[in-house]
Parts: sequence; C-alpha cells; structure tokens
Amino acid sequence: MLAGEFLKTIYLGDRACKSVTIDGWGSRILIQVDEISRVRSASGRWEYYNDENIVDGLIVFSDVRSILFDPVGPIPNDYIEILGSEILPDNYCRFKLSVGSVDEHSKSKDVSIIIEAKRIHLEDPTAPGVAIEN
Repeated sequence: MLAGEFLKTIYLGDRACKSVTIDGWGSRILIQVDEISRVRSASGRWEYYNDENIVDGLIVFSDVRSILFDPVGPIPNDYIEILGSEILPDNYCRFKLSVGSVDEHSKSKDVSIIIEAKRIHLEDPTAPGVAIEN
C-alpha cells in the first residue's frame, strides 16, 4: 500500500504522542501514541470504529535518512496529527506530523516533525516486531 493511502487508514483524533525514539543504527524512528485507531469505513472517516485499536501503538518509519523538529527545543508530548506525505524522486517519502508540546507551566506549542523515510508501518506492543502495513 502506498504511504499516502496507508496514512488515510490511521486515526489519531484526541490521541497523544508518548515518545519519539530515534534508532540510529536501525535507521528507524518510532513514535509511540497512547492509542491508534484505524479508518475502515467506505466514507473514509473514523466513525468510532474501535475493533483494531492499538493501545500504546507505534508508528514506525524505516530506512530513515533525516528527521527535523521545528522549532528546536520543545519536547513532543501531547496531541499528534499526521499532516500527510509526499513522494520524493528517489523512492523516499517526506512525512509531516504536527505534535503538541506542553511545558511545566501548561503552555502549549506546536512542533512540526518532518521525516524522510522509505517505509511506514504500525506496531502493536503486544506483538513486537510484527509490522501492520494495511
């Protein structure tokens, strides 16, 4: 499945980013979300479908060549939204995410995360290493 089509099957609604892990040797970025739902309806909307929810699920980017946090500094720890992807000429995709960062004074900032990678999939922590790609 193409990255753009796969992204349409992920619903993050009122969900939060729990962690961002950079696996340098494995060329992977893992983003843990408190709960990931899937979109399976013909309308392309979530429609409160919860049968495939993944608690503490991972969005995994593989064959990563770059990651950018903008602005630099705030730690992503709140809402998460996948804004989309674009295919680059060399078989990489540029994925764009928006993640909230709430500081100790409850002030919120938006953090853009831009990842260039070849692949994306989900993982369920109850089945580590098993890629969910559809």
